[in-house]
Amino acid sequence: MQYNVFEYLNLDSKEKLDFFMKTRSSLHFLASYWVNFKNVKRNLSMYDTPELYTLDYLIGKSDEEIDLFFKARPRLLLLMPYLLGIRENKFEKPYTKRILNVQSTNGNYKLNFKEIEVERIELYLKFLHDSGLAWVLRQGLNKSVHDYAIGIEAGMDSNARKNRSGSIGEEYLKSILEDISKKRAWVCNGQTTRNDIKKWYNLSLDESFENRRFDGSLYNPTKKKLYLFEVNNFSSSGSKSKASATEFKDLHDRLSRTNNEFIYITDGRGWDNDKSHLLEAMEYIGKVFNYKMLEAGYLNDYLG
Repeated sequence: MQYNVFEYLNLDSKEKLDFFMKTRSSLHFLASYWVNFKNVKRNLSMYDTPELYTLDYLIGKSDEEIDLFFKARPRLLLLMPYLLGIRENKFEKPYTKRILNVQSTNGNYKLNFKEIEVERIELYLKFLHDSGLAWVLRQGLNKSVHDYAIGIEAGMDSNARKNRSGSIGEEYLKSILEDISKKRAWVCNGQTTRNDIKKWYNLSLDESFENRRFDGSLYNPTKKKLYLFEVNNFSSSGSKSKASATEFKDLHDRLSRTNNEFIYITDGRGWDNDKSHLLEAMEYIGKVFNYKMLEAGYLNDYLG
């Protein structure tokens, strides 16, 4: 039997649990999982400058010509970390000084990538050649350094897929919230903290939420009502699912004293052997949806 969202919410807890268990599904990868080109574009903007296009001159040149080029224009060596995909956290702390520690067969040396130390230009050139970047410029490119930079960023982002796979539920939730917010002229965000809520929505939560990070938030500016979300998937049973159900029940209790509302989204075969805690969550939270329910428009319909 199929229910709409209000029929589902009006079921008693055991009936609700039974329908929830029958309609579970698995999330597949979002299109942006493979390469998130929003990230690529944002990161590329950090060094997509006229200087980058100047490096096109080096395509096909010899090692000697490359060295002479950079000796005449040492400032362009500041682009090296970007072209090698070196992120800020790979520099020596504090990161703002942009000091890179380099290991070599002759010992360690440091390079300043905040301001090129011209008197140490030979070390920079050594790094350029040892890293392989000189080869890329000499014969690894056919057209432009800019195209290569896009490839570097796409590669770095695809390498981050392991981290994204752990938050696939959060990404899916964010896509649902973005769709709803566009249709209603509401405001939504992904991960949301107490401070974010104050900054984004000008709403205050008490100090008990200080260390809480919600997986998503959706704000109705007309009613000044905030919806806060947690999403997870349990592929196997265990203490984590038990802890989550109990923890989210407590969140619901605290938020129910405000004009804000808590909604719990979960799925997975791990609930097969842990139904009692899911039943407990349904009894206290009420608004517990699975992925199939989101696909069927339950959340959009519930919001009215």
